[in-house]
Amino acid sequence: MPAMLDDPSAPIIHRTSGELPYPPPGGPLPVGIAPIHVTLRDRVTTATIIPFSAPNQVPLTLLAYLCDQLGREIEKGDTYPMVEPLPLENFGPYWFGVFGAIMLLGEIQDGRELHEMARSGCDWERECLGSFYIKPNYPGRSSHVCNGGFLVTDASRNRGVGRLMGETYLDWAPKLGYTYSVFNLVYETNVASCRIWDALGFKRIGRVKGCGNLKSYPGELVDAIIYGRDLGQEDDFVSEERFDKIRFYLKNGKYPNGADRAEKSRLRSAATHYKLTPAADDEPEKLWLKGKEVIADPQKQYEIARDLHHKSHGGINKTTAAIAELYHWVRIKETVSQVIRNCPECSEMNKGLSAMRQTQNQNQNQARYSQGISGQSPLIPTTPIDACAHQPPQPPPRQESPSNQLQLEAAQQQSSFPAYTQHNGFDMPVDPALMEGIEGNATLADLPPSPFLQGSDNMPQVADLGSPSSSQQSSALGERVPTAREEMRRRLNRVAGYRSK
Repeated sequence: MPAMLDDPSAPIIHRTSGELPYPPPGGPLPVGIAPIHVTLRDRVTTATIIPFSAPNQVPLTLLAYLCDQLGREIEKGDTYPMVEPLPLENFGPYWFGVFGAIMLLGEIQDGRELHEMARSGCDWERECLGSFYIKPNYPGRSSHVCNGGFLVTDASRNRGVGRLMGETYLDWAPKLGYTYSVFNLVYETNVASCRIWDALGFKRIGRVKGCGNLKSYPGELVDAIIYGRDLGQEDDFVSEERFDKIRFYLKNGKYPNGADRAEKSRLRSAATHYKLTPAADDEPEKLWLKGKEVIADPQKQYEIARDLHHKSHGGINKTTAAIAELYHWVRIKETVSQVIRNCPECSEMNKGLSAMRQTQNQNQNQARYSQGISGQSPLIPTTPIDACAHQPPQPPPRQESPSNQLQLEAAQQQSSFPAYTQHNGFDMPVDPALMEGIEGNATLADLPPSPFLQGSDNMPQVADLGSPSSSQQSSALGERVPTAREEMRRRLNRVAGYRSK
């Protein structure tokens, strides 16, 4: 189950970003990382996963056995991208240079016991179940994002070894200071690996088209999936192991090895809701919950959702409801969502609907723009006043909606006011002599007497105001306050003087 990006011959990359302290090469393991005891899929066999921080901590014979197993996997040409097997001198630093772990049968308390087992001639092919490593996926400032590589030995297939190592990986990686995990290259034909990562809450964050030239698929390029997952988060998925424990308890009537008091209580409670039907003819044994078959395998969940969706190509709610009537698993809607995203027919349909909506939006925007240029509202078309008399009356708007009711009331109020005719001029009286003089650029002396001033005996004439010889009238004007008409003529005379200059 490989997921590797780095070059095996490249220098080792250590974590230099993220939470302090940074682990020193070959130094002691962080607190919380110690040999852990697990139970295999048969719920009887026990095993131990032992951590290491340097290749010299692993017995040389065990290191050589793991190197040989990786070489065989590379030669198969279906899971790892490398072409040539790694030599032993390169395998140790590559696999255990930062952090590695080995899974062995039995209960082992310390890694030092392995050296005693090696000196006694232990058969690693029988005792060793698998191994994995944890290292930075990127250098420098992004070295707090980790990557992992996994190896299950030939004699340990289909025993739940890969799943247990994956769960331990999620437990130990955040304790090593990593915050996110990326698996760069998981070929989609590696079904066993994809099942594990899907079940452990990893998200398919990317796909590399046609990047695998595998031996089992000559003349065909296989896609690879990029998996990603936050580390240290609460596990919001139901482990497949939980259903295996319920199945074991219902079938054998006893608790699995290593079950604590709380787990025993959960199993007793589950026995009142779950039912196990034994295998018959070609049908395997099935686990049921309230009349619905329990599906624990993520790959089978996807296949069921895909088959039901392809019958009618219904939406996410319709397909989810159809599945929930017959089957039970956690997060059915997420599985259906993934199926719909990968459905080519639904993708083409969504593209057509998207193009149709885009065309409709463009037409609506163009109509609003055209109405805005013509000065009319896009919601309430207006009609010129003169044209209203030649058109039949329009029916009142419907009164079902509040907006139509408001429009009706506004129209009724507008019809109660008289219509006024608009004029470009003014009806106020204007002195024609003054207006003619201003428009013709004439001086006040050239203007004829104003008809508004001829009837007043106390007002001086224009010629008198402009004559310097009338000292008596000038003194009279200086002794009293000028009237409004006199002040207006004085200002007009001043304006005329400015224009003549």
